[in-house]
Amino acid sequence: MKKLFVILAVLGLLFAVTNDSFARGIIVKGGYAIMQEDYDDAEYDNKPFFGLFFDMGTFLFDSLRFKPGVDYIAMTSDQGYGDFDVWGIHLDWYWYFLGKAAIMPYLGFGPALNYYDWDDKDQEEDSDAGIEGFLGVQFDLSGPLALMLEGRYVVHDIANRDQNMVKLGVGIQYSF
Repeated sequence: MKKLFVILAVLGLLFAVTNDSFARGIIVKGGYAIMQEDYDDAEYDNKPFFGLFFDMGTFLFDSLRFKPGVDYIAMTSDQGYGDFDVWGIHLDWYWYFLGKAAIMPYLGFGPALNYYDWDDKDQEEDSDAGIEGFLGVQFDLSGPLALMLEGRYVVHDIANRDQNMVKLGVGIQYSF
């Protein structure tokens, strides 16, 4: 309960510093996660992932946008290390360094809170703080739609920096 309160307090503060406190758009993302280091050594399978993000508007200056969201990936190992689901809560900042255009490259970063739900009921649920760095390109399509292509480097646990993956994804943004 304490973690939930802290998460809600942090989200509330972050929403307060955006220009408007309502979503400017919704983003549906999906793609493929390629396991690295410890995940690869434990032979966790490369897996698809999907997520839902919100464009909350500019943050501090016009080219920096705040886009929090949630994503999901199911982790399965061939070596019996235990299967689990990871739900990530993301606080992502996107820097559109060339400004507003039809094709907008971006760099981004953000912390994530990762919740692990083990398939083995003897394992307790767990959570870890992680961090992600990413780059991508956003293509404006007709009307309120935009296509996003991105690559992310994910560290699931900043205390154990060997639990990593690379996510290659595509997203569709609908702006309000």
